[in-house]
Amino acid sequence: MRTNRRRWTRPVVATAIATGLLAGVAPAASAEPRTPLAPHTVEQRAFESAADEFDVPTRLLMAVSFQLTRWEDHGGEQSTAGGYGPMHLTDVDPEQLRADNPKLIGLAVDNPRLHTLVEAAELIDVPAEQVKRDMAQNIRAGAALLADNARELGDGNLPETIGGWYPAVAELSGSPRASGARSFADDVYDVLGQGRKRTTSTGQELAFPKVTDVTADRDLTGTGLAQARTATRQTAGNEDEDTKPKAECPSELDCRYIPAAYAPTDPENPAGGYGNYDTADRPDDARIDSIVIHDTELSYQATISAFQNPASGSAAHYVVRSSDGQITQMIPTKDMAWQAGSWDRNITSIGIEHEGWAAEGGTWYTEKMYRSSAKLVRHLADKYDIPLDREHIIGHDEVSAETPAKAGLEHYDPGPYWDWDRYMELIGAPAEEGTGGNRAVTISPDFDTNRPEVTTCTDGKCELLPEQGANFLPLRTEPRADAPLLTSEVVHPDGTPGSTWIGDWGNKATHGRQYAVAERSGDWLAIWFDGKKAWLRDPGGKNTTPAEDAELVRPKRDGIPVYGRALPEPGAYPEGIEPQTLEALPYELPAGQRYVAQPAIESFDYYARFDGVDDPNNHTLINGDQEFVPISYNHRWVYVKKSDIESVS
Repeated sequence: MRTNRRRWTRPVVATAIATGLLAGVAPAASAEPRTPLAPHTVEQRAFESAADEFDVPTRLLMAVSFQLTRWEDHGGEQSTAGGYGPMHLTDVDPEQLRADNPKLIGLAVDNPRLHTLVEAAELIDVPAEQVKRDMAQNIRAGAALLADNARELGDGNLPETIGGWYPAVAELSGSPRASGARSFADDVYDVLGQGRKRTTSTGQELAFPKVTDVTADRDLTGTGLAQARTATRQTAGNEDEDTKPKAECPSELDCRYIPAAYAPTDPENPAGGYGNYDTADRPDDARIDSIVIHDTELSYQATISAFQNPASGSAAHYVVRSSDGQITQMIPTKDMAWQAGSWDRNITSIGIEHEGWAAEGGTWYTEKMYRSSAKLVRHLADKYDIPLDREHIIGHDEVSAETPAKAGLEHYDPGPYWDWDRYMELIGAPAEEGTGGNRAVTISPDFDTNRPEVTTCTDGKCELLPEQGANFLPLRTEPRADAPLLTSEVVHPDGTPGSTWIGDWGNKATHGRQYAVAERSGDWLAIWFDGKKAWLRDPGGKNTTPAEDAELVRPKRDGIPVYGRALPEPGAYPEGIEPQTLEALPYELPAGQRYVAQPAIESFDYYARFDGVDDPNNHTLINGDQEFVPISYNHRWVYVKKSDIESVS
């Protein structure tokens, strides 16, 4: 994508485009919006107005935005890929990316795909901050950027047919590789051929009719993507598009393979940093023992584009589409995707992203998505002998930070509205029958009727989310409904009480998780959670089931440290590999408490560097003598040393 942008000037030739009543021909600009004025049509009219202003076909502009964001602006908040507004214009902070993933040390700060918001704002001469928050200006800026792409990729004029806009749409994908850009553009044109109608989470009603018999100009010669295939393909891991792997999916699923980026963040300096995964040969060189469930906080196509950019610093093995359950595999399962925010979990897990936003869960987590994802999980579990239970099929929100510096900054997807009960049933591991439990319990509220209060917060202002089924039980300090919610010191370092904020995981016990019983008092049950006695409402045991076979452990002394990684001792590392430092998290196990535990594991680490740099120690698994035990400590799984605990018979 070119960075030498210019402010928009309306070309005279564009006003002569024929009307869109003919198949495949761009609709003419009109002086007034075509949609009647009403509060619920504000966004529709913004698309029509921007399309008229910049001579972009209205339906094409709407189809592009639909594929990028489903017409959502998410309150002006930035997406996980740095995008803003319905047009997903990006403004990424490279320093933040580097802080999240040190392997991005060579990140090129002038990468234009990280800053389309700035470029687009300059085209319409509006401050970038306004384009972030103002829905109409965001759509105007996106339309201007799309038109500018088309003019620079053509002969200086705008295409005369909708099909002629294909290269400009591909450039707007945000993907630096032709495979991802074509996928995005193909899906935009597929949507054009079907039409779309949707009501957004804010009540905006948008629609456009289908455009028939469109012949897309799929020639990307002359675009920035023409060289991307060679420029971003490096040694192992990013196969040529003509020889790329076949998707590892059950045959009955709609599954395709589009490679994620495995490339330097600065092509001139391969040793300086890279993204978005590490090559490996699992399970031969490292075990695969779990599957991590994510939501994207992006649209399906925007996620695919982000994962194809090495500067994004993350990617998952699979992405699942909300509307129909289509699956795109992006990383071979033998390789280690940077998906869990924990190197420990990245080594041993497969990551599956699901299109959606945690705060809008019920809107995005469709039955087709659940069914498709469940079939994929069953397939992978069978292939790698992964147990089908909630100890091994976990949410990203159950993955602990690795170090004390990152504690409290963990993700909370797929969030409170992911229906674990339904999902595990589809996987073939339904919840156990029964109610209550006196030794240990499995959290099992009825998803449809369990509707706790959940809020989202922006710039210090919080608002209540619409009531809907949820997967967690709120935890309180005492056995009464008006008692304060439990507080996690890492979520609330100022000591304030726990909150109903969606990201406050310090007081949420999620469906399928198991905890030791501390006490019962009337309709209330106390569990050991986060080093505290936490109370949840459980009248007649209706919100829990017995977990009598759960393995329970207790600390041998007061104040046992808790860890985010099961690292080997320094002496276990071979020469040439710097030992990692085992740091205790800001939690501990008080004397007298009990926690549900998984079987002990050997300490481990995996040394991986970019394959394009000669390193004789690359792909080395390190095992130590120390044993660690995973425990269900709070909302997340953590480790304790086996030598620090004892079994509770």
